[in-house]
Amino acid sequence: MEIHGTSIHDVKLIEPRPITDDRGWFLRVFADDLHALAGIDHTRLLQENQSRSRQRTIRGLHMRSELSEAKLVRCAHGEIFDVVVDLRPWSPTFLRWEHFILDDARHLQVSIPPGCAHGFQALSEMADVCYRVDARYDPDLDVAVSWNDPDLGIAWPLPEPIVSQRDRSAPSLAEIRPLLTEWFGEARP
Repeated sequence: MEIHGTSIHDVKLIEPRPITDDRGWFLRVFADDLHALAGIDHTRLLQENQSRSRQRTIRGLHMRSELSEAKLVRCAHGEIFDVVVDLRPWSPTFLRWEHFILDDARHLQVSIPPGCAHGFQALSEMADVCYRVDARYDPDLDVAVSWNDPDLGIAWPLPEPIVSQRDRSAPSLAEIRPLLTEWFGEARP
């Protein structure tokens, strides 16, 4: 397993190394000791969620209104265009977004720290996405940012996306920006 930095502060790309033979492959998808060596604290992973999405579906951009819920995201089946947006006012990469192609061939994973919004678009006919999180679900902390916010300018690859009512009515970045300092602070905790 190799762990790489990305253009967003504290976001890591994890590259597992499958062992293959004539039966197929075996893959270690999580190793707390290797993550710790790379500065990732996933020792408190409390919950794992999985979603299945049809091609063109966009889920996101989602986060919490506090510095909680780090995520470890992977695509167990299919292929997705995965997006992370840094919304931490104190971060050197504040308001930057980056995308990753996650699929069931390369097995890449993205480690997302609290304070970053996350979303994806399913590129394959079906895509199963697994999310390990270090905080229990709390609907009172749910926040969504518009997936097509012009200030972010995310270039989603497939036209005519399928989007939930919640995500269609998500506020713009401009609407939530005044709250970011309240939620995440001005200085790194």
